[in-house]
Formats: sequence, structure tokens, C-alpha cells
Amino acid sequence: MRDDIYRRIHSRFSDTVFADFTETLWVTLKASNSKGSRYDKYRDEGYSKTYENPYPVNAYVRQLQANSLIMRELGLVETGAIEVVVKEQDKGIIEIAEKIEYDSKVYSVFNKALGNRVQITKTPFGFYRIVLFRKV
Repeated sequence: MRDDIYRRIHSRFSDTVFADFTETLWVTLKASNSKGSRYDKYRDEGYSKTYENPYPVNAYVRQLQANSLIMRELGLVETGAIEVVVKEQDKGIIEIAEKIEYDSKVYSVFNKALGNRVQITKTPFGFYRIVLFRKV
């Protein structure tokens, strides 16, 4: 009985609310590193990066207000942030992303996020809530 209610709520939410209000995030993955003209083997820098074409990820996007950011993390420099709700299968691509773009602005990625600049929270019905901070 409970599983039936769960499936009905999940299908109704994903068919109506999520399908009607999604926007596109452009997620870019790193393809390869190659030694550039300024390669330094001792400092491990000077690579030229090659990227794949960006992947579109459907997400419900909401701008976060400054006061909600200050309540969550004291001492933040206000740069702007968005709250993104994605399906469970899209969470993995966001975790391994090299660059995330929305509305021609670049946001912090999971593997290089310092100071909790990306927060991932599991929500009911197979969705994840991700808070992304804009890069300055």
C-alpha cells in the first residue's frame, strides 16, 4: 500500500512539476590533460586541458536570496548562488563536472569546491537538491 502511494506521488511530481518548470544546466566534463608549452614537471602545472562538449542537464533552478545564504554559512562573501533540483541519475554527472554553466554564469564544481561551495542533499522521491555558488 505504502509503495503504491510513493510511486503515485513520484510519478505525479516528475510528470507535472518537474517536467513543466525545468531549465537547462550545461555541464562540461574534462576529456584530457596534455603538456602545454609552459609545462613544469616539478610544480605539476602548465597543462592544457581539453574539454568535451557540454551536456544538458534538466533541473529546477531557483535563485537563492542573500539572507538565506548568510543564515546557512556565516562569513560568506556574497557572490550569488542557485539551488538546483535534479533527478537521481543526473547527480553523478554534476559530481564529476569540470564546469557548470547556467544563464551564461559559471558555478563552482563539486571536486574543486572549497569551504562547502557545493552542497548536495538527498530529497524524497528520487531527487537531489544541490546548492551551487557562483565563481568570482
